[in-house]
Amino acid sequence: MTVLTMLAAVPSPSPTTTVSAAGAGSPGFLGFVFTFALAAAMVVLFLSLTRHLRIVDRRSREREAGAADGSATGTSDDGTAGPEGGPAR
Repeated sequence: MTVLTMLAAVPSPSPTTTVSAAGAGSPGFLGFVFTFALAAAMVVLFLSLTRHLRIVDRRSREREAGAADGSATGTSDDGTAGPEGGPAR
């Protein structure tokens, strides 16, 4: 028996009109839960990032205002002098 006759003897699958459950294309309830949890985590991370950026911005403004006030004395808020008598960094 040659290879050609063996290949010819193997039947090919016939097309069907029904869709099997594995190929339904729906992620189901577990996919929904995972996607919802991922979206909720992203919202929490976004809110946390926004809060931290506001804190950093507020501290930066306080330092700038403190530097303008402390530049006349040459000391920082904690009373220590910076390099060469300037404000501490």
